Amino acid sequence: MLMSADLFSQHPVIHTLLKPWEEVFSVLTYSVSLSICLMKKETVATLKKIQFGIPEIFEESASASLKVLYGDIKQVLKVPIINFIFRALAQYEKFLYTGWQQVRSSMLTMSAERAAASLREPSLSFVPERYDWASIMGMERLKKVEKIVFTFNYVNPKLLLIALAWQESLGYRPIKGVALSGGLIEPGILLGLPSIRLIDFPEADSRQKELLWDIMTVKHSYDIASDYRALALYPEFLQPVWSGMKEYVSSDEFSLRSRSIKEHARQLVHTNFPYPVIITPEDLAGMYSHKDAAGIMAVIALFSDFLADLIIEGECIRRFLYAPLKSG
Repeated sequence: MLMSADLFSQHPVIHTLLKPWEEVFSVLTYSVSLSICLMKKETVATLKKIQFGIPEIFEESASASLKVLYGDIKQVLKVPIINFIFRALAQYEKFLYTGWQQVRSSMLTMSAERAAASLREPSLSFVPERYDWASIMGMERLKKVEKIVFTFNYVNPKLLLIALAWQESLGYRPIKGVALSGGLIEPGILLGLPSIRLIDFPEADSRQKELLWDIMTVKHSYDIASDYRALALYPEFLQPVWSGMKEYVSSDEFSLRSRSIKEHARQLVHTNFPYPVIITPEDLAGMYSHKDAAGIMAVIALFSDFLADLIIEGECIRRFLYAPLKSG
């Protein structure tokens, strides 16, 4: 039987978990407001003294146990990078380990691989301007950009499925699992994908910083996606691409497509995940304080929106790369 919104909020576990949300988001808002003030001063030395954006743990800063977990995540998802959602949730390592174990088996199935594939290259009305990228940036840099774009477009749908599987389960809509269809896939990073460097925002030069800040402002986001942090190292590519797509990113069509992708992905975790995901708010309450449990749920909710948007943005960027040049 379904609970009404009022009854749901009065559930003893949910009620205690929801109470700290206002505090969680007020902290995030304060962090962003402080960052805006500092950005206006362009003081890198001051920026280094604060936590810019969403707290995260990079591979080079990870503990020994977290490095092992990060390594497994990369092998299972077949990409040479630990994505933002995991770096943010690494602040809650016990949850990340438990949550990852619950989605890991499904992510090694053809069923989940097909689900992710169905979210890639969404149908959009967006038509980019054509550029001769080889002339603009040279073939060597262009090939690096192509691999970066491929990597994120490949993995982002998988990340959305993972985020929504956790969100559904934590909302008392567990993933029950379905009959295995299509067999298993081998773990291992896809051949030809190099390690990806992400720009350190406080260390970015003025051109990169202005570009990334504009992306953050237009998207009304708390932080900058790894996709853009990687591409910011190629500003001769990212600057015209972002300039050409940012109006579309603010359009009604973009918002509608993002919601559609998210809801399609939400259905897919119930129909295409062969193995159950059954973590509950009670499990979180057994591992963490109410404040930390609310923080985990807030991060997952944030990334479920973030990633749906990135699937569309990644497709826009891909179209810039492979749009045919005008003849004559």
